[in-house]
Amino acid sequence: MKLMIPVAALIFLISCGEAKKVEEESGLSVVGGERVSSGLYDKYFTSIVSMQFGGRHFCGGTLIASNKVLSAAHCLADQNRQQVLNNLQITIGTEDLGNLQGAQRFGIVDYQFGAYNARTMKNDIVLITLNGNTSFKPAPVNRSASYPSAGATLYVAGWGATAEGGYTTRNLKYAGLRNVSNQECEQALGTTIHDSNICAYERGTDSCQGDSGGPLYALENDQLKLVGIVSWGYGCARPGAPGVYTRVSSFNL
Repeated sequence: MKLMIPVAALIFLISCGEAKKVEEESGLSVVGGERVSSGLYDKYFTSIVSMQFGGRHFCGGTLIASNKVLSAAHCLADQNRQQVLNNLQITIGTEDLGNLQGAQRFGIVDYQFGAYNARTMKNDIVLITLNGNTSFKPAPVNRSASYPSAGATLYVAGWGATAEGGYTTRNLKYAGLRNVSNQECEQALGTTIHDSNICAYERGTDSCQGDSGGPLYALENDQLKLVGIVSWGYGCARPGAPGVYTRVSSFNL
């Protein structure tokens, strides 16, 4: 039987005890793909955020308004609510988590789940309200159920593991993937893919542990539009196994 892994799970469980150290040298996060340069970051990626406890990254998220962040419900669902409200920090404005010059950091005042089901990973989405307003540009959110089309190029980004079960990193990375239809995704994974999911695949690259909650973007009119949220997968970059994302157009945001 294949193992379904929420892609925050391993990193978050480690961070609750003895945290893995950030890998300083590789510059990798998403498996495969490219490191985000400062120029690319300033043009396209300022909406991505790092969610942290005790200064350690464990999940990503996407800024969708000056004080609102979307992430994956499984990043926070098992945690004590008061501890989350007291201790969660959101870092915005840097591609390098080892260099926070110019970045902004916020606490949170609220977070709300939809009808999240931890067993099936359905509705894996959480809306977080910051305790202030950032000056960084949020991402537009896709509202169309028919967008993007199957086969379209999508982009995932994050500070997650360099390989399945590997280290997180200080440097943001992105990768291009192909949008896979839900039917094709079900056939590949052998499990139910809900209408509120979107799948993406490219051989040799994938989101991984620590990328959970981060964005899946489509490039439209030379800006990145949020179409999905990193949710779960069978390992990382396994041949023939698409990653599964939460489809943001399925929710009234």
